[in-house]
Formats: sequence, structure tokens, C-alpha cells
Amino acid sequence: MNQKDYYQILSIDKNTTQKEVRQAYRKLAFQYHPDKNKDNPVASEKMKEINEAYAILSNPTKRHEYDSLRERYGDLAYEHFRQAYSSEDIF
Repeated sequence: MNQKDYYQILSIDKNTTQKEVRQAYRKLAFQYHPDKNKDNPVASEKMKEINEAYAILSNPTKRHEYDSLRERYGDLAYEHFRQAYSSEDIF
């Protein structure tokens, strides 16, 4: 099973600044926004992943928690994070 990683979704690394997180998000949002991709059903799902990754990585507390899980669980960090947080908690 292919594991999700919030950093990979935004194409950034762990040391990326908050400003760079925002820039990466904006670039991807512009590229995958459903309004710009009406004929591409994959774009909508990709945009959901991008929004979730940004919601976590732009929040210092949630980012720190996610980073701790990455150190502890590696590729399984996303699963552990999602067990602790519902979609309502994330957004």
C-alpha cells in the first residue's frame, strides 16, 4: 500500500519554512483547483490531499505532532496521525 506523506504531497521537505509551505500550497492549488480542471476528476481528489497537507503543515502544533509521528513510525506516520485526528479536527 502506498503511504501518504504530507511533505511529499506538497513536494517540500521537513525543513521548509512556513512561508515556503504557503508558496508550495498556492502553486499546487493553482495547478489542481477543480475550477481549472473541470474535465479532470483526478484533480478534485488531488486538491483534497493538497488542502489536508496544507492544513497540517501550516499549523505549527499539528506539524510538530506529525513530525514526531514521522520520526517514530516513518512511512506509517500518516495512518497514525489520521487515527488521532478526524477531518473536522484537521480543518
